[in-house]
Amino acid sequence: MDHAAMVAEPRVLIVDDDAQLRDSVAVLLSTIGVAVTGFASAEEFLQSAKAREPACVLLDVRLPGISGIDLLGRLHEMGGGHVVVMITGHGDIPMAVAALRAGAFHFVEKPFDPDAFLAIVGEAIARLEMLVDTLEKSREDAERYALLTAREKQVLDLLIEGRPSKLIAYDLGISTRTAEHHRSAVMKKMAARSLSHLVRMALGLRRVGELER
Repeated sequence: MDHAAMVAEPRVLIVDDDAQLRDSVAVLLSTIGVAVTGFASAEEFLQSAKAREPACVLLDVRLPGISGIDLLGRLHEMGGGHVVVMITGHGDIPMAVAALRAGAFHFVEKPFDPDAFLAIVGEAIARLEMLVDTLEKSREDAERYALLTAREKQVLDLLIEGRPSKLIAYDLGISTRTAEHHRSAVMKKMAARSLSHLVRMALGLRRVGELER
């Protein structure tokens, strides 16, 4: 997937069983040059390839079949880079607040105030762009990490724990000079500007499950 293209042309997806609402949202967002793809249900959305791509998702709280809240949970589990704005009626506000606690970015209440709606979607798209940048950086770091030898990965693990070269050498049963050589190789392969930069990259990979333990 071309993340750069994704940022250049923000994708907004709307999941709502109200066809008239989907159409009105598409028309409104077209005024700021944003294209919208609509889905009538969570099931239809999940069957689409677009569900697995980074996107700003406008998600109705109440949907036939899989609910909006349940779909929000699935999107979180998928980890595909979704910024979710919940669409709610007046009586659904407690559910929308619960959705915020579950990771939704924002919620909008029907009927929409056009200016407020555009502002929220604009903020969501900006968040999406930052998220895509982060995902791309994580992918690049993971590719670099895959180039490390088994010994270099051991050295990296010990560097994360704050061990100096002498202790790394002791723990691995190698000379200090060899430990320093491995440390230099790790820094070079990971394109780390400094030790702190290397540690931040490694911790980021650990958070997304890419770093071996």
